Amino acid sequence: MIRTASVGLFLLSIVTAIGYIFWKEEVQCTLPTPIPANYQAVAVGETIPTSELGLPNKALYLHFYNPDCPCSRFNAQHIRQIIRSHGDSISSFVIVPSANDIPAAKKEFGEAMDFRVDVNGALSKACGVYSTPQAVVIDEKGKLFFRGNYNRARYCTAQATNYAELALVSLINGSSPPVFDLFATQSYGCSLPNSNSATVSLFFQ
Repeated sequence: MIRTASVGLFLLSIVTAIGYIFWKEEVQCTLPTPIPANYQAVAVGETIPTSELGLPNKALYLHFYNPDCPCSRFNAQHIRQIIRSHGDSISSFVIVPSANDIPAAKKEFGEAMDFRVDVNGALSKACGVYSTPQAVVIDEKGKLFFRGNYNRARYCTAQATNYAELALVSLINGSSPPVFDLFATQSYGCSLPNSNSATVSLFFQ
C-alpha cells in the first residue's frame, strides 16, 4: 500500500511538473497579461521623453525583451529580421529589465545590437508597456506611433497580422499610424518584473 501511494505521488508530481511547463511555455502566451494596479495608459500621439530616458531624439523602434519570458523567445528570429530589414531607416534598441539580462539578450540578438536597461521601469512606464514581448515605435517628433504585439501567430508567420512591422513600415513611408484590431494592442505574454500586476482585463485600456 505504501509503495503504491509513493508511486502515485511520484506520478502526480510528474504530471504537475508537465502541466506547469505546458502553462509556462504555451498557455501563458495566449492569455492577456494582467494589467498592473497602477497602470497608466499612453495613447498613440502622446510625447515620449526620449532624451530624458537616455534615447536619441529620432525615430525609434524599441523591442521590450525579457530573457526569463518564454513568450519573448518565440519571436526572436522575427525581431532580428525586422532589424536587418529596417535598421538603416530607424534606430533600433532592445530594452531589458536589468543589466543582468544583457548577456542573454546579446546571445539572442547579437553583440552589435544596441541595448538599453529599463532603469526602475521608467521607459516601459513612459511607453505604456507592462509585458514582454512588446514593440514600441516612436516617430521623429518623439510621439508614440505604435505600441503593441508583433503578430497573431506565435512565431510571427502570419503576414497580414505583422502588426509591429506594418506600423514600422508606415512610419518609414510617412503614413499615419495604422488602425489595427484589438489583438494588436492588448498585451499578451509575461508581466514585466517591475510591474505590479493585479487584474486580468479582456480589453486594453
